[in-house]
Amino acid sequence: MIVVGVTGKYCTGKSTVSDLLAEHGYVQIDVDRLGHEALDRERDRVIAAFGDSVRGDDGSVDRKQLGRLVFASEERLRELESILHPTMVAMTEDRVEEVRRLAGADAPTGVVINAAILFRMGLDRLCDVVLLVTAPFFTIWRRAKERDDASLRQVVRRLRSQHDVDPQHSSAHADTHSVENHGDRERLRRELARLLPLP
Repeated sequence: MIVVGVTGKYCTGKSTVSDLLAEHGYVQIDVDRLGHEALDRERDRVIAAFGDSVRGDDGSVDRKQLGRLVFASEERLRELESILHPTMVAMTEDRVEEVRRLAGADAPTGVVINAAILFRMGLDRLCDVVLLVTAPFFTIWRRAKERDDASLRQVVRRLRSQHDVDPQHSSAHADTHSVENHGDRERLRRELARLLPLP
């Protein structure tokens, strides 16, 4: 069973690529969603590290308040990642193994791990192939405006902050292919079919 990592910078279309693979029998693992589960699991450690200001009225972590703290400080962001990333990696490993155990008619084509910081988290070591999704700058800006109402300055700042998305940060040496997403879904599907089995 093939394990495909999908990564890329802001608004390049990682989810579009993952969704296309899902249409062809791949099981998706969205690492951002696992981050929400990990935050719930590690709630006590996060509140201990960041203080009562991040405790919501119901005792859970106030994600907005936590976001304000960590995105204002690289040091605090790394501190949060040191708490959450090991849990997220373990959850990803468990889900890949769950899928591997499926056999016969239920067996999927493969697994796709969708993670913006795939390399920084070390998840590339689980992958046979990594797809680095790229897009022209003006395509990214258009998507960011439509989806997040982002300004040009915000888009540029966000892209510059994602300096560790590219495969030079890989230690696992999975085969890495660049896939450019112009927004044409069928063209993207043809490009994926050139690189991966798409039943």
